[in-house]
Amino acid sequence: MFSKTMAILMMSMLCFSSASSLAEDAPPFSRTQIKLITPFQSGHVGIGFAVIGQEKGSCFARSAASPDRPDAWRCTVGNAIQDPCLESVTGDPKVLACVRDPWSANVTLLTLTSPLPQESPSKSDWKDTLPWALELANGRHCTLMTDATAPIAGMRINYGCPDGSIVAGDIDRSQPVWRVFAQGAKSTSLDLTDIAVAWY
Repeated sequence: MFSKTMAILMMSMLCFSSASSLAEDAPPFSRTQIKLITPFQSGHVGIGFAVIGQEKGSCFARSAASPDRPDAWRCTVGNAIQDPCLESVTGDPKVLACVRDPWSANVTLLTLTSPLPQESPSKSDWKDTLPWALELANGRHCTLMTDATAPIAGMRINYGCPDGSIVAGDIDRSQPVWRVFAQGAKSTSLDLTDIAVAWY
């Protein structure tokens, strides 16, 4: 026969196990976060960023990666395209910060050799356009492919991830947590995956 102390201990362990199970089953977030990267603060590169290079070049169009931002441009440095390159609203108008992704906090400063094009920013709602980058609930970081890509399952491959994963098709924004089809490099299927953060 169990002692009273043993019974209390077992009840405590059962409650702890149930609470742990509920915590594991609970979603890590209740809605997809929307973020905008801001490399310039008060006219200077923000303290959280690292300048990894300084180049000269020109911009030929509004950003294809972040088309709804009026401060974002598609530029060239030699034969390479940099997108997005972001203006400093209060700093030197001839210097832009080109960023590869929103996670590394590395920027290349681009000094313009010619004025920016006289183009108006996109009039579409940012909620209707593809974000520049995604953080998926499975931990993958993926950035928008702005060049031509091949389709998969009838959908355009829109994002590439460093580990070889892909994200395809439109984003389902019908719920607070957005979702999209993603496939790992060694996976045999596209899986509907939650989006933790959408970067514009």
